[in-house]
Amino acid sequence: MQASCRYRVPAALIVLTAVFLAHAIGCGGRDDGAGEVVLYTSLNEPAARAVIVAFEEETGVRVVLQADTERDKTVGLVRTLIEERNRPRADVFWNSETANTERLKGEGVLERLEPAPANAALIPSQFNDPDGYWFGFAARARVLIVNTDLVPEEDRPTSMWDLVDPRWRGKGAIVRPVTGTTLTHIAALHHVIGDDETERFLAGVKENECHLPPGNGRLAQLVGEGRIHFGFTDTSDYRLVKNEGRPVDAIYPDQDGIGALVIPNTVARIRGGPNPENARLLIDFLLSERAEEILAHHQRGHIPLKPGVSRPDDVLSVDEFVAMPVDFARIGAEVEQRMIELDERFQ
Repeated sequence: MQASCRYRVPAALIVLTAVFLAHAIGCGGRDDGAGEVVLYTSLNEPAARAVIVAFEEETGVRVVLQADTERDKTVGLVRTLIEERNRPRADVFWNSETANTERLKGEGVLERLEPAPANAALIPSQFNDPDGYWFGFAARARVLIVNTDLVPEEDRPTSMWDLVDPRWRGKGAIVRPVTGTTLTHIAALHHVIGDDETERFLAGVKENECHLPPGNGRLAQLVGEGRIHFGFTDTSDYRLVKNEGRPVDAIYPDQDGIGALVIPNTVARIRGGPNPENARLLIDFLLSERAEEILAHHQRGHIPLKPGVSRPDDVLSVDEFVAMPVDFARIGAEVEQRMIELDERFQ
């Protein structure tokens, strides 16, 4: 018995040590004394991971990642950051939905960056916070995804108003507008076309029996499968379905009018975060040409905001289509109330 115990304990320790070392190597990149940075991100994790790996290789700083879930979307992370405001765990918030970044600014969660990141001046001013609390990069556009087998080219929709046109009754779709980019889209419309016209559009969505899938990815899949003729989604979700070989096309809406909504990823430093110096390193990297190039060539095809960034031919730059003029500060100030109103309306 005693002899058996003397040999079993070291063997168990060897196994545990091996497991620990494998976990440490797999979860953190290099450990060369550069420390770590805690990143909360609402971006799809595989896309974020490609950039994180490049950052870790370049700097040796380990990224501790907390991503959102499909169920919670951005809202869950925003609530967590507000709850942790007095004892923050995160250093950086990489958000794929701009209005809630503005909400966090208003809640005092974010810290102004002085001086501004090196590449900030290369980003169109519409996609940066004028007060220096957040900065935009690698955008998505809101587009109409169309099943090309179901909709002949001459009949394809070109405007948001086609969604509520009676000739498309029961054939169009928009995500239930209580979260994510669809919530931002509706909030933006209140400022761009006014409350009355936005109300007319929302009433038309219900009257025209539009489908209300739970997310942009699901909507794009349904169109690709031919179960819905067309609907609003993000360019990133459109590209995933297109890359599957589905018969779909993307139409940038209202190019003779208000234009297509462009929603950048945003990055901001958390006030009082535990690793402020490494936070700035990560922010500088996310705003670099290299990060935008990685995201542009990812299967989701994010739109670079800085000039001269390498991108696939089918990923448009922001100067190749008409973008909707929006004030993200105004949208962010109202987004929570809009969410409550729309949640009650679209039960």
